[in-house]
Amino acid sequence: MKSFLLIFLIVINMHAQSAPELEYILELKVKLDPALVVGETALGIRRIIPIIGGSVEGPNIKGTIVRGGADWQVLRPDGVTELEAHYQFRTDDGELIYIKNTGLRVASPEVAAQLANGALLSGDQYYFRAVPKFEAPRDGKYAWLNDAIFVCSGARLPDAVSIKVWKLL
Repeated sequence: MKSFLLIFLIVINMHAQSAPELEYILELKVKLDPALVVGETALGIRRIIPIIGGSVEGPNIKGTIVRGGADWQVLRPDGVTELEAHYQFRTDDGELIYIKNTGLRVASPEVAAQLANGALLSGDQYYFRAVPKFEAPRDGKYAWLNDAIFVCSGARLPDAVSIKVWKLL
């Protein structure tokens, strides 16, 4: 019985998967216009926040965020903000890359009010995580963005959002 158990444990360990590692890819600094507030809807308070520019910088990519996107947010009755941003950036070497970023921002009512008033708060005072999906030209230099899963951590700045992106390996 002991040898069966030992063989069983060895087989289990051979098939165990380790947790994915992360590789830092870039930081998006997304500049925003003031929110357009639709008001109370069936899902919560709907806000649309226009994206008006910004920068992209990472070890292997640099660019400028193109005006024209927005973050469509719902502030749920439980105080959690659901985020869904659609926008694009142009790399310094001319490629246009589309981003769809979905996630959550969770903050106490006091912290949410401070953020809404433009306060610069430490990232450990609230939870801001999302999953960006990139679409780049498939025959271009950044086609690798199409073929991976990314996660990001956000921080609200007075007139922008800082989004740091990592690739799951």
